[in-house]
Amino acid sequence: MILTKPVGVGIYSAAFKKEALSSADYADMVATMTTLNRIGMDLAKDPDVHAMTDVTGFGVLGHGLGMARGSGLRFALRSDAVPRLPRAAALVQQGFVTGASGRNWDSYGTAVALPDNFPLWQRQILTDPQTSGGLLVACEPGRAEGILGRIREAGYVSASIVGEMREGARGVEVV
Repeated sequence: MILTKPVGVGIYSAAFKKEALSSADYADMVATMTTLNRIGMDLAKDPDVHAMTDVTGFGVLGHGLGMARGSGLRFALRSDAVPRLPRAAALVQQGFVTGASGRNWDSYGTAVALPDNFPLWQRQILTDPQTSGGLLVACEPGRAEGILGRIREAGYVSASIVGEMREGARGVEVV
């Protein structure tokens, strides 16, 4: 599972509304929102790419859960591998969170297994709604590094392998 763009747009938007976002942070937010998912056209032609979804209003957890349910598998998400906008962690820890983040968790949290003592701020990053978010790409495991390289060469420099699909109950397990 590959994510093509960083998350944190909702967090940055919440900070912007409270006039707590620097001009550099604003530029980062706009840059990710205006980077189109054109790579999806190329990836859709690759027989080693099995599925894709854009990460938008339900955050990485919600859209990953949709893919897990659709495939009949369990999405093992490595939270430390999820690319983030540079100040997303700091801003969310300062309380800049959208109301949608909490509603997202309320709607699908029972299908997500978190590690013991998983910090609330990290969960809020994973439930953060995105405007023009990246693509979450399911691909053949043995081809993941090559596909990731193509994605990065196409200009998605934050792209990262964020987990894998596994046998098991349909849902998300944050590891």
